[in-house]
Amino acid sequence: MNNYTEAVCTGKPMGLPEYDMEAEQWAVYFEESPTPWHPNQERDVLPVYCVNAEEATDIYNHYNQNPIGEQKDES
Repeated sequence: MNNYTEAVCTGKPMGLPEYDMEAEQWAVYFEESPTPWHPNQERDVLPVYCVNAEEATDIYNHYNQNPIGEQKDES
C-alpha cells in the first residue's frame, strides 16, 4: 500500500492515528525495521505522515490487517 512504510517499518501500527500539531499532519507510528546499516540493536519509532485523517485511517486499517513483514498463508 505504501512503499516507504514497507521499506523502513515492521509489524502493525503502534497505536491509533494521531494529529501532530507541529507537523500539522496526521501520523501513524510504526517500529523501525531491522537493517544491517544501523549499528545499534535498538529500533526507533517512525511516524508515517498523512495529509488527512482518512489517509491515516486507511494506512492504520490496512497494516493492522496486513502487518509489514508477515507472510500470509495462501493455501
